[in-house]
Amino acid sequence: MKNTTYVPLNNELLLRLIERYKEDYPLAIDDVIGDFLDRTAEDHETRPGYREGGYIWDQVELPPGTELRTRYFDQWQVATLRDGRFYYNDKAYKSPAKVCNAMRGNKISNAWIMLQIKRPQDVEFKKAEKFRD
Repeated sequence: MKNTTYVPLNNELLLRLIERYKEDYPLAIDDVIGDFLDRTAEDHETRPGYREGGYIWDQVELPPGTELRTRYFDQWQVATLRDGRFYYNDKAYKSPAKVCNAMRGNKISNAWIMLQIKRPQDVEFKKAEKFRD
């Protein structure tokens, strides 16, 4: 391998891979990822419109029109995603974390815990942390 990047991998999964492929496990990882990317190239091109103004938050795709909300001093604060930015009180924010902090009085907050998400296709809001399951 010419260039190597280290990425997080579940320890149990890595141990199973090493057990099966021994010292060739890095090549097995490269082969599997390469194969996956080849097989899913068209799927990626047709995923919901995050490219046209949506946002990818870790593994969660948020299409345009997605609403984020948090409760602050007994009132719901709501931001809307458009043009790849989260709009709250007529101001644009680059990430869920930044808009969450703004909606909570500019206090550092864990957006995964404090936010709820409602995508255009959703009927109701759902805790952001549930999207990580």
